Amino acid sequence: MKLLCEGLDLSNAILKVIKAISSKTPNEILECIKLTAKGDYLTLLATDTEIAIEKTIRAEILEEGECLVQGKLFNELVKKLEDEQIELSLDGNALKVRYSESEGLIQTKELEDFPVINKNISENSFTMSQKDFKELINMTAFSCSQDDGRPILKGCKIEVEEGRVVCVALDGFRLAVCKKDLAHSTGTFSAIVPSRTLVEITRLLERDEDMVTVVIQKNMLMVEVSSTVLISRLLEGEYLNYKQIVPGEFLTRVRVSKNQLLSSIERAAIVARGMKNLIKFDVKEGNLNISANSELGKVEENVLINLEGKDVVIAFNSKYLTDILRVVEEEYVYLHFNSSIAPCVIKPFNGDNYLYLILPIRINNN
Repeated sequence: MKLLCEGLDLSNAILKVIKAISSKTPNEILECIKLTAKGDYLTLLATDTEIAIEKTIRAEILEEGECLVQGKLFNELVKKLEDEQIELSLDGNALKVRYSESEGLIQTKELEDFPVINKNISENSFTMSQKDFKELINMTAFSCSQDDGRPILKGCKIEVEEGRVVCVALDGFRLAVCKKDLAHSTGTFSAIVPSRTLVEITRLLERDEDMVTVVIQKNMLMVEVSSTVLISRLLEGEYLNYKQIVPGEFLTRVRVSKNQLLSSIERAAIVARGMKNLIKFDVKEGNLNISANSELGKVEENVLINLEGKDVVIAFNSKYLTDILRVVEEEYVYLHFNSSIAPCVIKPFNGDNYLYLILPIRINNN
């Protein structure tokens, strides 16, 4: 293998694929990047067996071939050579990196030990704008569980319906649902995708006006964007029926300014850190009183509201509320309540493109 390429192109490609390298593995092969020189291109590939990322760049191939190098070491060296033209060549069991009048050597690993990545994925697919896909994930993925004991909840359920996609995430304490229109789909299907995979896909999307196509087949997913291919395993198992969790009717509905509500909660949350992020809502006609009281201090805020229905006093983990309000872009939102121990449901002022549910914290109202 021997080739010439631009240092900046190579560095950017490494930064793309290195996100698939495993940081918690006894298998040193999964810490490597596979380099393949063929035709007019250099292809870089990394995987931790759950997710794989492949990036192709143009290069002057003087001799075709492939090798396997330690990813982080290769990244650190090439990062210092972004302004150089780089020559890569094999020298026995090492990769020679030549630049200007200098050179370095990186030991290679056995190629046959590297996992084989299947790119033959084509059964089902959906296409949507990159902007809408990023919003779909940004508005839901934060609600996925981080608990290894409930692996199915570490993913989002993607449901493709006619002309629309629904993304669902929950962790046992909160639920997020977002809906977006599709440009095209091959039919009705669903999949449970690791939240890590979805976040990595959003990082590949650089042109909001362009389209992205997600391809799903059995337990695999594939996305190709700008000469970068991401392949991921899907999660297998039964996902909770989120529709059964959401109440059909409410005794109280509050219309409130999203920005005013968020600002007040953020200020109360500073004090609430000393009380496991607990903040209290006291909803009365025309006013929402937000309070936090801990050994750190006390904060009380009042936000003007439009109230329909009964008064209610209820408490929440402030982080769950701020996570939601920071991704909602509308000027107003609706808060729905039934009692101090029933879930709060947040819906848009117009339309039905998202829904959030938060379980309250039980408090003594006396």
